[in-house]
Amino acid sequence: MNAGVPPDRQPSLNGPTYRWREETILGLLLSLIACIASMSIVFRDAIVSGFDLGFGDRADGLIEISLLEHWRSVFTRAEVWNQPLYFHPYTGTLGYNDGYLLSGLIYSAWRLAFDPFVADRLTAFTYKSIGYAATLWLVRGILRWNWGAAILIASLATISNNMFVQSGHAQIQTLALLPLVASFAILAVRAESDRRRGALLWAASAAALMGAWLLTAFYFAWFAIYFVVVLAGCWLGVAGLWHPAALRELAETHWRSSTVFAGVFAIAAIPFLRVYLPKVRETGGHDFILLYTVQPIDLFNVGERNLLWGWLIRGLDRVVQTQALPDGWFDGLAAGGEHITGFPLLTFALLCAAGWRVIHRRDSPRFARIFALAIAIGWALTLRFGPVSPWALVHDLVPGARGLRVVLRYQLFLVLPALLLMGIAFRDDLTRLWRRRPWIAGVIVALLVVEQLNAAQPTQLSRAAQLTAFAAVPPPPKDCASFYVVAARRGELHYGDALHSGLYPHNVDAMFLAEQWGVPTINGFSTFNPPDWNFAMPDALNYDARVIAYAQQHGLQHMCRLDMRDPVPWRQL
Repeated sequence: MNAGVPPDRQPSLNGPTYRWREETILGLLLSLIACIASMSIVFRDAIVSGFDLGFGDRADGLIEISLLEHWRSVFTRAEVWNQPLYFHPYTGTLGYNDGYLLSGLIYSAWRLAFDPFVADRLTAFTYKSIGYAATLWLVRGILRWNWGAAILIASLATISNNMFVQSGHAQIQTLALLPLVASFAILAVRAESDRRRGALLWAASAAALMGAWLLTAFYFAWFAIYFVVVLAGCWLGVAGLWHPAALRELAETHWRSSTVFAGVFAIAAIPFLRVYLPKVRETGGHDFILLYTVQPIDLFNVGERNLLWGWLIRGLDRVVQTQALPDGWFDGLAAGGEHITGFPLLTFALLCAAGWRVIHRRDSPRFARIFALAIAIGWALTLRFGPVSPWALVHDLVPGARGLRVVLRYQLFLVLPALLLMGIAFRDDLTRLWRRRPWIAGVIVALLVVEQLNAAQPTQLSRAAQLTAFAAVPPPPKDCASFYVVAARRGELHYGDALHSGLYPHNVDAMFLAEQWGVPTINGFSTFNPPDWNFAMPDALNYDARVIAYAQQHGLQHMCRLDMRDPVPWRQL
């Protein structure tokens, strides 16, 4: 009791303050338990293997770690920030692939205590942790929904089936930044409405994070910008703000935060533009590839190893493979690779129902309708019907779209917006059901969780195997100014088929070793390669001749050759 305070004014243990504290403590405790459970699901293979296994494989996994090692070298030995040590002597070669800037920052911190492979696993773990916490903050702290909705959405976003299956692509982990950007944007809009100075700070934070995201993982940063553009178009249309007078009034009202956002974003995007614009001019970007747009069945293609719906995907795949369907309509499902980006069936059904309810109900908040329309329109543009897809227009007309190859990954971006739309439509219904029929609500929640689980194994890169292989490679002689690889391992196993075996193993090993030694290599493999790159098929009789021609063309001297199958692995040309 507080001395000197009358008894009738003493804080009650049942008062609103105590109830709020009790609810908050309980919510945080349940959030922590759900977060630990979600992380255990996502990282189960890594945990069971003692962190030996990590996301990725012999090719993409090592390419990603090589780029992360590049950023560590930038921070520790002042390596040129936009020029990794592969594709020597070309400059600005970071622009041939995603930049991994923010990933490199996280990774470099973990590398203070761990080797490259453990640090890589911990980088993914850090992203997932940030994503869970940021989603919880967005839903509970910013949108002010109840704890149950916040925990459920954060958990489903973390264990999402499509993101888990595709997690061998390290860029996907950066979707953890999406709830942060969304939170900053919402806070900026709210502060602007209340005429508070905080609007400028939140707008600047969102712009700076977007600029860094572009230099980290272009795909998903571009998808975020694309979604905002579609959202803005829907907003102008639904709110009737598309005519000049309304646009002028809008600009006058929000000119301060808009100017700050545009200015900070322009500055933050300078490194991105410096890296990628020259490479876009050089390569022309990606051609439009119909195969990588979303066929209708891909909307719910969760892969044949999904615990709840795998049987359905296997059955549909058999039908697709055995029927004489017109070319371009279906490419198969079970072995779909990049096509396994769809939503589990219950989630997909609820998402469709949520969109229909929000758009057609007259009492729906206007922004909710705008949000639902933006999801529907932006998603519809990624679809293909036979040999036709509206994405062809996006590819040709929208700046940056030529930097995308796998449009299917937009469905990964949509995980959080889809869950938020479902929350807008059904969270009150689920809360009421939980109070009246808790067992029914519990079954629904359990099904939503279980249908996200998949027995796929995107963790294929073994730390022990890679460390053993690289430990056997002696460093190059001191007078080697650069090197190339014929074989970095004595007992190299084939990587996939003969074509991929001739492209990846020696090139990606060279990338990793170059960063370890600080010695550049002419080898490498990336989304794009230099115009005269010709270093596939190292066992071909003309491989050394191709290397010599390249060295002469670029005036390279003191180049060394590595072949671990030879008694003396190193030889100088």
